[in-house]
Amino acid sequence: MTLTDLLASAVYRDYLFALDAYLKKQPFKHEAPIEPVIVRVQEGWMGHANIKADALLQLISAERVQAFSYIAQKLAAYSEADGGPDNLVNLPATLHMPIGHLIEYLLLRDDVAGMRSYLKKTRVSGAIAYASEVAEMFRSTRANTE
Repeated sequence: MTLTDLLASAVYRDYLFALDAYLKKQPFKHEAPIEPVIVRVQEGWMGHANIKADALLQLISAERVQAFSYIAQKLAAYSEADGGPDNLVNLPATLHMPIGHLIEYLLLRDDVAGMRSYLKKTRVSGAIAYASEVAEMFRSTRANTE
């Protein structure tokens, strides 16, 4: 299975509708198309993390609520109101939004040591601090959903 296959699958689309219902404050643009440029970037992320699309499919099937909770915590922690200090404009999420979060979730679950390496390879600024923050969110998610 490729990432494009996953994004087009009925299972993933069902996951998005359920995630949309779970994230009450995050608007979703369900009719957004699969964007080849974004797919290539996300495939690069998956390569850095050594994660295949099949693993993402298994995750959204087996740990749906835990993944929802992790994504919700990250959005709450890193979103700001439109025009906030960084002058960000919050656009509706598309089908591509969960992929980066799901990659991180799998790394935190299966390869914590690989998380920092992944963040450096993907050029996340403040990678060490960010890794610590999301690891705490992951632990909180696991403690509250199991």
